[in-house]
Amino acid sequence: MSDPAYEYWPRVQQAIQATAVSRADAEWQWPRCHKRGCQQDHGDIAFVLNMFAKAVEETVRTEMLCAAISEPDIGEPS
Repeated sequence: MSDPAYEYWPRVQQAIQATAVSRADAEWQWPRCHKRGCQQDHGDIAFVLNMFAKAVEETVRTEMLCAAISEPDIGEPS
């Protein structure tokens, strides 16, 4: 691991771990029934996984731009 890009790996890991997806945003696409022959809406799990992937992408991007996760700006005490 002598590649200089690995210096960023801890920050990327922190960003991945900090990623969150709103349950309300994902729940309407989550499967509701798994019975054979069921005619109910079974949602789109690929949509939910893609939503999570995009959230990870955005969190990592934010971390790489301004260290928002690894070095958060908590402001100065008043």
